[in-house]
Amino acid sequence: RRPPPGDLASLPELDEASLLGGLRERFLRQQVYTAVGDILIAMNPFQPLPLYGSEVSERYRHHQTGSLSPHIFAVASRAYHTMLGHRGGGPQSQCIVI
Repeated sequence: RRPPPGDLASLPELDEASLLGGLRERFLRQQVYTAVGDILIAMNPFQPLPLYGSEVSERYRHHQTGSLSPHIFAVASRAYHTMLGHRGGGPQSQCIVI
């Protein structure tokens, strides 16, 4: 399985320097969400960005994992569909820590 775009877990070496460097690079490109495996890191952009409109929400509603950049909508969609058992294997309890 190919790692999603923006997933720092796919770095050849995952240490503090490479993690912070990757976060900085993405932040400078106004990509405030970054995945590290199943963990989503959000950084405050200190400016309005078009990240939360209904068009963006619809894009993430039924997307395939790995097809779009990391986003809070992707986390919510994955948790919701897994909770309902739509991802195979029956319903599973979910927990999201913010």
